[in-house]
Amino acid sequence: MWSEELKKMTIEHFGDFGETILKTVAKGKYSYAVGFDRNLYITEEAESLIPESEKDKRYFIFTMDDSRKPATFIKAYDFIEDLVEDGWAID
Repeated sequence: MWSEELKKMTIEHFGDFGETILKTVAKGKYSYAVGFDRNLYITEEAESLIPESEKDKRYFIFTMDDSRKPATFIKAYDFIEDLVEDGWAID
């Protein structure tokens, strides 16, 4: 779906500026989200939205509210490569 260049950029730069704005495509339509790398930065607000069963993971994706803050937990990943394989990329 995404170019190899964009996938590589996502893997190498996810979390560089704190929260990361992400995009994915489902049914031909873009969706946007905000992601965090717990080892680099995560807000208390985002942390509070993570289900207990996912708290041991490193990468987290949330829907965004109008101010681009995390609103709803989407998914957690142990590895950035899995996040990219699921179709997420830096916007």
